[in-house]
Amino acid sequence: MFAATINTVFSEKITLNEGDAAPQFTLENQDGVFEELTDYIGQRVVVYFFPMADTPG
Repeated sequence: MFAATINTVFSEKITLNEGDAAPQFTLENQDGVFEELTDYIGQRVVVYFFPMADTPG
């Protein structure tokens, strides 16, 4: 599910430089709840990507 979601969200190549605003996205968290980047306006955010169990990573 995650791979399909991230491929849909970032279907075109995006290049960011230091100081650029992050693009808006919505992704499913580890609990199956969809989180939007805009839910965290004004807060520091770390997006951690990890492979799902039993997948090459």
